[in-house]
Amino acid sequence: MIRLLLASLIACCSVNAMANNFSLETETKPAPVMAITLDYIPATEDMYGITFAPRHYDRDYANWGYYIGYAQSQKEDVYVEPPGEAYTKDSLWRFGLSYTLTADLSIYGGAAAYTSEYSSTTNIVPYVVGAEPVWETDKDTTWGAEIGLRYVIGKHVMIGAGYNSATESAVISIGYSM
Repeated sequence: MIRLLLASLIACCSVNAMANNFSLETETKPAPVMAITLDYIPATEDMYGITFAPRHYDRDYANWGYYIGYAQSQKEDVYVEPPGEAYTKDSLWRFGLSYTLTADLSIYGGAAAYTSEYSSTTNIVPYVVGAEPVWETDKDTTWGAEIGLRYVIGKHVMIGAGYNSATESAVISIGYSM
């Protein structure tokens, strides 16, 4: 009888003696987040673009994220002596890393490639029926860095502001995080 009582006492005590499994606790680390923002860059020509900024999906590096963005300006006509034609167009690629400081505030930084394009005709048209003027394009790419802050208002609205050294201007963003 004592053996049976001792065996049931050991069985009852050993049920609760399990190691803690912290991998099941999802509340201890933030959930993955994807943000899509619309950007305004007041450079030489106003540029508008879009940025994708996911927060890292690895729970061991949940505060880290990355972003990639693209912006471009509209074609701006440049006056040249008639019958010539010319225009300029700017574009900007942005990419880098972000780090979440608090639940709503994060800092980001990375590299940027600013391309300024100037296209013009040579005023020479071949003597062929239906011929078009010959266009020449000059592209100049400037590399730089950028740094900024993003803040989540409420649950889903995200605003951001930063500085881009390639365009020597601000980067203003508003978007949605999910």
